[in-house]
Amino acid sequence: MDLKTLTNMFPSHKLVMGEQFAQENISALKIKSILNWSDTIFVNCDFSEAQFHLLMISGTIFFKCDFSGASFRACDVDASEFISCNLTCSSMQESAVSDTSFTDCIIGGMRGPQDFSCCSFVYPRYSRSTPIVSQFPYVVVTTGDVPLVLYKTKDAWLIHAKNQRHTFAHDDQDIPEPYASAIAFANSSVQEQDRALSERMGEPV
Repeated sequence: MDLKTLTNMFPSHKLVMGEQFAQENISALKIKSILNWSDTIFVNCDFSEAQFHLLMISGTIFFKCDFSGASFRACDVDASEFISCNLTCSSMQESAVSDTSFTDCIIGGMRGPQDFSCCSFVYPRYSRSTPIVSQFPYVVVTTGDVPLVLYKTKDAWLIHAKNQRHTFAHDDQDIPEPYASAIAFANSSVQEQDRALSERMGEPV
C-alpha cells in the first residue's frame, strides 16, 4: 500500500507527516486532559524510545513509523492499524489493545498486546529481512527466572530473555534448559494457534 491509496481510503483523517517524537514523554498528564489521536494518519514519524501514557488511540493509522523501544502504559488502542512500522523491542503489555492490525511490521523483541485474539498480525517480521513463519506472532513462556519471548522463523527459534538474545536451529539436538522446554511448549502452542486460526478463516488444516 502507498500513501496516496491510504489517504484516498480515509479522506476525513488528519495527516501528520515526518514529525519527530523520539524519546518524548507523550502523556495526557502533561496537558491535564486525555490526549486523543483518533482518526489520524501518521506517516514516517519517529516515536523511537517514546513513553506513551493515557492515550486514546482509535481509528488511527501509523504508516512507516518507528516505534523501536517505545512503551505504551495505560493507553487504549482500538480499531487502529500499524502498517510497515518498526516495533522492535516496543511494549504494549500495560495497555488495552483491541481490533487492531499489524501489517508488514518488524516485531522482534516486541511485548504485548496481551490478547492476540483481538488483533491480527499479517506478514510479521522479526527483523527487516527475517519473516516470522507462524500466523501466531510470538509466544511468551514463563520460567522460574525470567519470561522468555520466542519467535519462529524459517531456520530457527529466536529467544529474548531480558537483555539477551539466543538463536537455536530447528534441528539443534543440544539446546540447554530452560530453552529446550520453552521451545517444545512454544512449538506446540504455535501449531495449535495456527490450526485454530486456519479453521476460523475456513482454510484447510
